[in-house]
Amino acid sequence: MDDDPEFAAQLAAGLEREDDRFETTTATTAREGLARLETDRIDCIVSECDLADTDGLALLERVRDRDECMPFVLCTDSGSEALASDAIAAGVTDYVQKETASGEYPVLANRLVNAVETARTQRDHERQRRAIETAREGISLLDPDGTFVYVNRAYAECFGYEPAELIGEHWDLLYTDEDAATVREEVLPTVRAEGYWHDESTGVRADGSLIVVDHTLSTTDRNGLICTLRDVTDHRDRERDLERYETIVEALGDPVYTIDSDGRYAFVNDAYAEITGYAKDNIVGQPVSFLLDEPSVERGTDVVRELLSSGSERTQQTYEITVETSDGRRIQCEDNVSLLPLENGQYRGAAGVVRDITARTERERELEQYETILKAIPDEVYVLDADGRFTNVIPPVDADLTTVGYSPDDQIGEHVSLVIDDDDIRTGEAIIAALLADDDRERDSYEITLHTKDGDRVPTENHLALLPTEDDDEFRGTVGVLRDITERKERERTLKRQNERLESFANVVSHDLRNPLNVAQGQLSLVREHDDDDRLETVAEAHVRMQELIDGILTLAREEKPIADREPVELAPFARRCWRHVETGAVALETPTEAVIRVDKRRFERLLENLIRNAVEHSVVRADQRGQPTANGGDPIDVGVTVTVGDLPDGEGFFVEDDGPGIPSDERERVFESGYSTAAEGTGFGLAIVDRIAASHGWRVTVTDSDAGGARFEFRGVEICR
Repeated sequence: MDDDPEFAAQLAAGLEREDDRFETTTATTAREGLARLETDRIDCIVSECDLADTDGLALLERVRDRDECMPFVLCTDSGSEALASDAIAAGVTDYVQKETASGEYPVLANRLVNAVETARTQRDHERQRRAIETAREGISLLDPDGTFVYVNRAYAECFGYEPAELIGEHWDLLYTDEDAATVREEVLPTVRAEGYWHDESTGVRADGSLIVVDHTLSTTDRNGLICTLRDVTDHRDRERDLERYETIVEALGDPVYTIDSDGRYAFVNDAYAEITGYAKDNIVGQPVSFLLDEPSVERGTDVVRELLSSGSERTQQTYEITVETSDGRRIQCEDNVSLLPLENGQYRGAAGVVRDITARTERERELEQYETILKAIPDEVYVLDADGRFTNVIPPVDADLTTVGYSPDDQIGEHVSLVIDDDDIRTGEAIIAALLADDDRERDSYEITLHTKDGDRVPTENHLALLPTEDDDEFRGTVGVLRDITERKERERTLKRQNERLESFANVVSHDLRNPLNVAQGQLSLVREHDDDDRLETVAEAHVRMQELIDGILTLAREEKPIADREPVELAPFARRCWRHVETGAVALETPTEAVIRVDKRRFERLLENLIRNAVEHSVVRADQRGQPTANGGDPIDVGVTVTVGDLPDGEGFFVEDDGPGIPSDERERVFESGYSTAAEGTGFGLAIVDRIAASHGWRVTVTDSDAGGARFEFRGVEICR
């Protein structure tokens, strides 16, 4: 730039001739020159000091405001040391006189080339410096002693310092003593030997907290160090969180999955693969319909829509699905589904935790069945907690109120003393204690008297059982079934009165018959002392027959009485003892049973003895002179039979059978009738007494064939202890 266009053109031409790298343009005013700076790529300015519209130093200031690195050479007609000093102080790149510039083009060209290259180098360094300063990675330079000579802001802020605070500090400021020793003994020797080191390290922030950084060290030409680092504390924490979550997901044992926004599996854990029977790789990428039936897919779609809806505040929902496995099974499951975090408001998919509820569903169905049964039975059901308070009461079927006249809600929470007296409570507590002490017993029953809301008293049979215990085996309470036995008690009272009258009748009959019989027997004895007539033997046999009938009538009457007390007996040894009391002859006994039953010992003994005696009587048949059995006449012979006492296969009782001739099917309905007998010498009371004793125990007795064709008597409804 020069107000003398001729000189400017001459100087420009000389420079272009000297070096073909020069491309020049001229301007006669500062305004024109500054405009060229806006439109052209200018590497250097050569300017006259005195321009028409400004001076060179003012122009330099305006140029520097625009570009701090632009080379600016001041070229004047006459120079002075003062002007040169002012120019250098103002920041001019070089100072030459016009006569030197126009006469020594090689010198000027060389000075301009150096100025431009220096400026370009400065610009490169400045760009690098700015890049370093603005870099997100921390960058620092250390001298050979390990002292910071440069740190960018990212490096300083990473450790909580200002850059100026670290300049001049040693690197061990940023490490614990232990980690600093590791750097000295391991890291720095590696850098010195190989020129490079990269790994993660732990530093100390200004506030004393620890920071994990991805760290790189390399050597410089002057044996210093260039250090770059990036804070990976959050990244490491996220990795650790991810590892923890992955470990938790696998350790849960529950099937877990995620699906993408298209409804395709993006992830499944081992448990999910296991429940489906497919490998994980075969599931990922498949649509959910690959494993779920159509209704499950539709329900899942509705759940996701509901969670995505603007009015929904729920982030999680549970619904039931059916999983179809690789082997064709259908598993009922519960899916707890949550949406993945939205990205820019967009749906990204969902995650779910699946649980197999097949067993639970079956239990719920069983529970529904039991609840239906409880609601259908005519008796009242109740539940008490460990403190004896009602937690549930189900009135008898079709009843709104409980047996004692309360609504179930009014009774729940009340103590059992609301409806029964202290004596019955103590009896119940004793039974509970016995059940808790005996692992083989789960239930018991006893009679109580309920006090109604209106003050009435209701005789009741309480069937009581313990509630299942938890793992700690702590008593949790009881459940019971209450049966109104008012009618049964009235029948028992009526039966008792009838039995008393029957006993009185039997005693009268027995007494009134025994007295004349005894007189007849006495008179017969006197007559037989003086007369041996065979007809007197017939009279004596008639007297014996009458005695047996009297005993049978009396026994039959007494067996009608209800049983008050029962005791446990071992069936096998008890049967063997009864067998020894009977003249069994050739009859054998087998007892393949280990049952223990509760009976009235005296009456049960009579029952077994009568059955054994019945088998003995029917084991004797008549034979002709050749020893062959015959229906009419002949001598009696004992053919020998085996009596067996054993358990019924249904576990409800026991049987007594023999392998003798059996009882004809058309006579089985009459065998329990009083006076019925197929034996000539029988009284007909033996099996009738068996029937009465069974009834007094509350048993049901039936007669059928044994496997060997003999008679078989089956007793059901027996109370079996084990």
